[in-house]
Parts: sequence; C-alpha cells; structure tokens
Amino acid sequence: MKDPELDVLIKELETTRDMSVADFDGVVHALAFLFPDIALPKADRISGTDEAMLIADAAYPNWSVHIRGRANDRDGHWHCTLRKSDSHDSDAAIGTGRAPVLGQAILAAVIRLAMVLKK
Repeated sequence: MKDPELDVLIKELETTRDMSVADFDGVVHALAFLFPDIALPKADRISGTDEAMLIADAAYPNWSVHIRGRANDRDGHWHCTLRKSDSHDSDAAIGTGRAPVLGQAILAAVIRLAMVLKK
C-alpha cells in the first residue's frame, strides 16, 4: 500500500520530538484505518511507550520487537524493528521505525509494516 498521507505521518513520527495531541489524533486515525478491529487509546495517551507496545502486540501478535537506542542522547535515537521471526533473516516483511521518542519509533514501525503488508 502506498499512501502519501501515511508517509507524511511516519516522517512526522520519526522526526518530531514534541508532537501535539492533534498530531497524535492523526496517528490514531491512521491506525484505525489500518487496523479497524483493534481498540485504540485516545490521542492524549497513544504517545506512551506502553500504549505503543500494546498496539504493536494487538496488530502483530507473537512478532518479535527489537528496540535499540541511546538513552543518554538528548533525543534517544531510538530504533524499533518488528519481525515475524527471531530465528530467520528471511522474513517477507519487516517494520522499522527510528525516532527521538521510543513510543513514536514503535508506532512508525507498526504503520510502516502495515503499509508493506497491505499491498
């Protein structure tokens, strides 16, 4: 699936440190479009790492989540990778996200993976 609006949203998640509730409202709408069967938190709660992980789990149960980052850097430089399997490098699709805030890196990976899988 190629959607310019989702591309813009991913870029915003990956580059903006202080997203507003209105910005996260766009994230909630995008996730509702991509995953209509998942119960999503409100925009003022979705930015947290715990909420982002719950969304990743609901969207891709039993997938592996790899998180890397440097907590001592101002913006963390967090990386998140979603993979179907830990033991193989032959996954058909991998979701990746990189952001200054960990929750945003997870959300970017979830949205990017959904775009790849919904071709």
